[in-house]
Amino acid sequence: MKHVLLILCLVTLPVLVCASDFVTLFVDRYAEGSRPLNNVNIGKTMLERMAENTSDQELKEAFSKLNSIRIVSSENKRDSKHYFRKAEELVKEAFADYQEVVSINEQNTKISIWMKEMSAEDQDLILLSLDEEGKFSVITVTGNIDFKSIAKLSGSLKNKPGLIEKMN
Repeated sequence: MKHVLLILCLVTLPVLVCASDFVTLFVDRYAEGSRPLNNVNIGKTMLERMAENTSDQELKEAFSKLNSIRIVSSENKRDSKHYFRKAEELVKEAFADYQEVVSINEQNTKISIWMKEMSAEDQDLILLSLDEEGKFSVITVTGNIDFKSIAKLSGSLKNKPGLIEKMN
């Protein structure tokens, strides 16, 4: 009986680990060869090195508190709309324990930010974006998140008046 439980745990562990990672689940479910996606993963080690190599104290502190940043994007307008819809569906279906903290829907721009707070020191953030040029982006950030620094990093949020105040 112990062997059966051990085997069951070993088989389900990768599924549980992948299910908690939005980018991995999104790419596994929706990436299509005919609709290419760009994928960038920045781990803790690289974030620490980035912190060491920046003179901006605010960015240095932000980098040192993060565990990872993952970015998936598409530049094709038709594909981007498809992927944005699928990303919204996935958040609502598989990440129901995340709260939407910001939602912007202006003319040709859509931004949706979802967050889960595990503790005061550990949060997960999922940012979905479809910009005015038709570019789709998913950005996930894990760690101790400072929203002002994240906005500075992304550049995509700083032009939205009042957005940072809504997240704090």
